Amino acid sequence: MLVRRAAASAADIMLTFAAVTLLSFLLMRASPIDPAEAFAIRNSLAPSVETIAELRTAMGLDGPLLKQYGAWLSKAARLDFGRSLVTNKPVLDEFAVTIPFTLRIVALSAVMQALGAIALGYLGYRLKERWSGLVVRAIAIAGVSVPGFYLATAYLDIIAVKLQWIAIAGNRGLLRDWHPALILAIPMAAFYGRLLTGILAKEMEEDYVVYARCQGLSEGYILFRHALPHALLAMLPNFMQSVGFAVAGATIIERIFSVPGIGNLIVTSVINRDAPMIHFSILLLAAVFMLTNRMSDAARAWLNRDAARRGEG
Repeated sequence: MLVRRAAASAADIMLTFAAVTLLSFLLMRASPIDPAEAFAIRNSLAPSVETIAELRTAMGLDGPLLKQYGAWLSKAARLDFGRSLVTNKPVLDEFAVTIPFTLRIVALSAVMQALGAIALGYLGYRLKERWSGLVVRAIAIAGVSVPGFYLATAYLDIIAVKLQWIAIAGNRGLLRDWHPALILAIPMAAFYGRLLTGILAKEMEEDYVVYARCQGLSEGYILFRHALPHALLAMLPNFMQSVGFAVAGATIIERIFSVPGIGNLIVTSVINRDAPMIHFSILLLAAVFMLTNRMSDAARAWLNRDAARRGEG
């Protein structure tokens, strides 16, 4: 049973990778911008028909699409993803430099998401019968609704330009990572805060809460000691998936904040029509989503087994 499940999971991963990478080749072919022509213009070469044809041959873009994809797939199986058309450096080396920046931002953003969601969820539940609860709900709805790119540009315009509380460039370490991580965290913290409020409301109506009240325990103690841990565990699988969305969301945010991370590199590659970099970036994002989905499934299975064990007890 375990072997069959592992084989099915491996087949699902391979099919997903094949589908997204083939889609990237199809989209590159459907694009009206020729990578060879873009390369010629970028390097001040005369984009004549002969020059474009020579470049397409040198880049391996002259054959049928399936032949190009097969050649790329064969090399990718050996972890050879080609060289950047801009820097002529190996694709893996280009991304290896950027990964630490994105990992720090995403990790810091995850901490902010968790703390923000707990704060909004708790306040949303405790203040649900008061007018201040409307303010909390409005903040949460605004956090979910405002696009990340607009939030980032408005943040820089107000905090950095008008108020001059931070420097737009030249920051290092945590100070540089803090601001993009905050912008990434706000939508997810608002979303999970609203979700946590609803889960807490349901948890506080469960039988174990009624029993705790009968024992004379205070509402605050029941909320923090019992209801909140149960609610957070219920949200854990979905929260793990948000890590993948944070990596994808960093694509635009890093560009706005000039962070030399994966997202910034992906945007630059798309602008420059750097085909090897684009193909690998799509594969990398698919791998991140697959990993976070597997983590989410594992957490959900663990929670279900734990619930079943408590039910048997």
